[in-house]
Formats: sequence, structure tokens, C-alpha cells
Amino acid sequence: METTVKSNARKMSALKKKFTADNIFNYVNNALLIVLSLVMIYPILYIFLSAVSEPTSFRQAINNHEFIIIPQGFTMEYLMEHLKNVDIWKAYGNTVLITVAGTAISLFITVTCAYVLSRRGLKVVKIFTILVAMTMWLKPGMIATYVNIDNFGMIRSYLGILIPFAVSGYNVILMKTYFQAIPQDIDECAQIDGASHFRILFNIYLPSSIPGLTTIGLFYAIDRWNGYFWAEQVLRDDDLYPLQVIVKKILQSASGENTSNPFEGLVSAYALIVIAIVPMLILFPLIQKYFKKGVMVGSVK
Repeated sequence: METTVKSNARKMSALKKKFTADNIFNYVNNALLIVLSLVMIYPILYIFLSAVSEPTSFRQAINNHEFIIIPQGFTMEYLMEHLKNVDIWKAYGNTVLITVAGTAISLFITVTCAYVLSRRGLKVVKIFTILVAMTMWLKPGMIATYVNIDNFGMIRSYLGILIPFAVSGYNVILMKTYFQAIPQDIDECAQIDGASHFRILFNIYLPSSIPGLTTIGLFYAIDRWNGYFWAEQVLRDDDLYPLQVIVKKILQSASGENTSNPFEGLVSAYALIVIAIVPMLILFPLIQKYFKKGVMVGSVK
């Protein structure tokens, strides 16, 4: 009886120590996550606050090294100025066109390529998988890429943005992992019933891979939406430029040596950045549940 009591006491002591350790870990973990969240959120908050600040007050706060947590002289002047600008809306339309068309093209090529690589029994699958994986490390470089685009006659054309940057090897591998997780029996039954590969892909594989498609689509959409370097180098036309190129030019003009009031240009640029990032801030929460599941599938596999 005494031995049993001592044994139970030791177990209770061990459980108590474990419970205390778990609590300490949870508190420390939560504290670190809160700090990291604030570090990541503040730059976005800073842009929003700067976009609705008056340039003189904003300059004074910066010169005084103040920690900005509220607008410095609230004004909506620069936001309204951009919203009334026809050229901004034209650039916004170009951005939407590049994002929607580019994402659709990228998803189609990625899905079809991943479907082929996920086929069981094909002898060349491993070779092509290695070739696709190699593209994640071996890049042709900026000069070679530009020369290639120029040789195909895609300068000053949206094709020069949509086609050369359509596929990511990482996304192909991720989609391939999704397709391989689908039971092989379903595939074989569909083939016995006479289904073609396109029917199997669009009627079986894709409906079962919504989280993966959403995740990859988000990756492609963000990359298209935020792209400005190649858009400026390839398009070379103010009527074709997306909004991000306009933002870059405003920031460059604001930091120029001959600018009379650089802070006014910065506030104007921040206001345009707010207009540019709002769609993505709205889109991400709507597909967050698919995004989390899609990111984890590779690790589970």
C-alpha cells in the first residue's frame, strides 16, 4: 500500500513538472509570436499611417525620430488625388490584366506538367522531375532572359511578361505531390470506364486538389501583382505599365536630389502603395484556410 502511494506521488510530481514546463513553453512561444507579428505588421501599418499624413508633420516626426503610431496631420488628399487620376486606373487595369491572365496561364501549365509527372509507371518521370527541380537552382540570368525575350519579339508586349515567367519548378513539385496523394484505384477505375487523361485531370484530380490549386494560385497571383522590374524592362510603354512601375517611379522622383519637398512625394507614393496592396489584403483572408492546408501537404507527404 505504501509503495503504491509513493508511486502515485511520483507520477503526480512528474505530471506537475510536465504541466509547468508546457505552460512555460506556451507562454514563451505566445510571447515570441506576438513580438514577431508586431514586427511584421508594423511596416504595413506604417505605410497606411504615412499615406494619410500631412507631409510637413510627417517630415517633422521623421526628423525627431518619433515612433509613428498615429497619422501625422490626418489628410486624405493624396489618396483622393490618385483615385481621381485616370492614368492610375489605367495602370491598375494593366495590373489586374497581368495578374489574372498570368495566373491562369501559370496554373494551366503547372497543372498539366504536374499531372504528367505524377503518372505512375512512366519510365521518364524521374528524369523530367529532376529537370524540373533543377530549374529552381539553375537560372539563366537577367541578360540571357532579356535577350531570349527580345529574340522572340515579345518586347513591348504583355506576352513578354506572361510567357517567360509562367512556371515555377517549386509549384510544379508541390502540385505533383498533391496528385500523387490521390488513390491510384480511382485513376484505374476511370481509365477502365474509358475516361481520357483530360477527363481524369479535370473531373477527378482538380476537384480533389482545391487547397493545392488555391495555394499555388496565390503564389502566382502575388508574384504577378507585385512584379515591377521585368514589367518596366520589357513593356517600355507608359500605357502598358502596371501600377507597381508607377509606384517605383514616384518613389524615385521623391528621393531625387532636386526635389523641393521629398516628403510630399513619399506620402503620395505611400498613398499609391495602399491602393495597390488593398486587393491582396482582402483576398488572402478569404482563401487562408486553403492556403494553410496547401502549404502543409508537402511536409506530410
